[in-house]
Amino acid sequence: MSTNFTVPQNVGSNIARAKALLRRDETIRALESLLTALDLYEPDKLMGKVRFEVEVLIQECIQELNRQPKVRALFEVMTKSGQASVVYTPRQEKKLKQTLTILHKALNESDAARERDVVETREKRKASLREKGLGYLRGGDAPRGKAALRVLADEFGNEPGVLRQVGEWLVEAELYYDAVEFLEQAIESFPRDSKAYALAVSCYMTAREFEKAEAVYLKVIRQFGKHTKTMTNLAKLYRAWNKKDQAFEAANEAVFLDGGNEEARTILEELQ
Repeated sequence: MSTNFTVPQNVGSNIARAKALLRRDETIRALESLLTALDLYEPDKLMGKVRFEVEVLIQECIQELNRQPKVRALFEVMTKSGQASVVYTPRQEKKLKQTLTILHKALNESDAARERDVVETREKRKASLREKGLGYLRGGDAPRGKAALRVLADEFGNEPGVLRQVGEWLVEAELYYDAVEFLEQAIESFPRDSKAYALAVSCYMTAREFEKAEAVYLKVIRQFGKHTKTMTNLAKLYRAWNKKDQAFEAANEAVFLDGGNEEARTILEELQ
């Protein structure tokens, strides 16, 4: 039944919204709209025909509510019966509000408990993969260790810190080429994770992959701006790479940013 123009607009619109939300299985939000409608509903101020129309709208909404899987499942748990349902009797809207308020609270608590279970299961899975991967690495079984950590990264890499942490564990195991794969992913996905940049540079410097290390430093500068420490490290990179002009420029920039940077001054003196 569609909302008639004689039905109070604020009541009718909230019931219509509740029905639309129920069709999308948004049960808790639907209950909130229906409760709002009942708060606004003043049957004593309505003529008999209009009141009847509102009662029909409420009844339709309650019928839809009783078909909701969440509601049926909750009643089955609470009453041990698959037949229990919300009952609406016209002129007993106050009783209906009390029932719906209890139902709203119970559904919220149920959702919260379900979310806690999901989080707990997820954390247990993450811990299991972490311990398995580290156990294999520390036991000298690099292939199995890397495989477990890759699964960890695939499943949880959307969480801040996970990709960088996987990279760090692989660095500790001296698996530098494997580590940089995850560190580069961490930089791409979480560009403010400064430790991922430092670890990636460390890997590339250890492998003497100077061009790749330079690329990481340039990303650092784009993301965080020039900093005296960054420019000093870049100067050290260029010095190790035997690019003296670039090393001089970077060290000079580091001193310009911080006149008390003795490490950068020493590099300048060495290069002059």
